[in-house]
Amino acid sequence: MIKQTTLLLCLLLLTLVNFSCSKKRGLEPAIVIDEKNLTACPAGANCQYLFTEHADINPGPGTFVTGNYRIFWSSALNQGVSYTMYIKAPMMGTSFNLKRADIINGKIEVSRSCPACLFAASKLVDGYVKGINLLPGKPADQTKWILEAQIISESVYGSPAVRDTVFLKQYFYPNFVYN
Repeated sequence: MIKQTTLLLCLLLLTLVNFSCSKKRGLEPAIVIDEKNLTACPAGANCQYLFTEHADINPGPGTFVTGNYRIFWSSALNQGVSYTMYIKAPMMGTSFNLKRADIINGKIEVSRSCPACLFAASKLVDGYVKGINLLPGKPADQTKWILEAQIISESVYGSPAVRDTVFLKQYFYPNFVYN
């Protein structure tokens, strides 16, 4: 009888130890962004890398409204040609990771303007965006984020479709003041 009780207790103990040592499933790995090799602003261009909180983008990019996102935008203006990328990131947390499905579902918007250029109609088809708050203990208006993005667009017309990839890695600063 004592042998059976001891055996059962040992089996119970082994089972508990086995469960406590197993990997936790469902947790995302920590987001890592190397702060080297930041994207340079093109020669002669005026670039901005900013973010605001509790916002959304009106249809037809460029104007913000109150919303549930942290909006990051990078813009480059060079001799009348402008390119702006808007990123709708979640408000919660000190990091985020947007994947292909997020990009296709409109979490990224791109606006480009050139009065004398011929642009082919395109749609966003793939890529990723990840971001980390580098000063999470600071108030939102005193922090900075680093974002890394690779956005792939594809021409709507033509066969085969023409693809273009935009890569961005840069620090983003607040475009608002709380204090």
